[in-house]
Amino acid sequence: MSILIRAVAAYLVLVAVSVGVHFIITPLYHPGGDAPFFAWVVHNWFMAVGMVLALAGSYAAKRSVDADGSADLKRYLEANTVFYAAAVVFLLFFWNWFSALSPNDSADGQFWVVIDTLMPIVMGGTGCRMWRDSAG
Repeated sequence: MSILIRAVAAYLVLVAVSVGVHFIITPLYHPGGDAPFFAWVVHNWFMAVGMVLALAGSYAAKRSVDADGSADLKRYLEANTVFYAAAVVFLLFFWNWFSALSPNDSADGQFWVVIDTLMPIVMGGTGCRMWRDSAG
């Protein structure tokens, strides 16, 4: 089971780094205007899988801390903060992504800025915590 958790953790960290880097370099290759963001269209599929895994991983950590009555305040706050942050990014991402996939493409570009800023933090933090916890 430890190998599976580490594989998920590595995937989350990899997606977090790729989203962060891609977000920063997008203005360097995108011509601007109404030109489509083809690289993001492909990237969104990997981000969707990552968001599901991050929400599941953060929920498992939250349940573990909640079940442990002797958990300290730091672990409690960390688990709950990461879970609720993952839930917020999850909802924003899927709402805006499904809007982009709709026939009239009603996605809001400003939400992508918020999503692509928060997602690397949530996924990276969840992935690092999962990697650390799977070690022992």
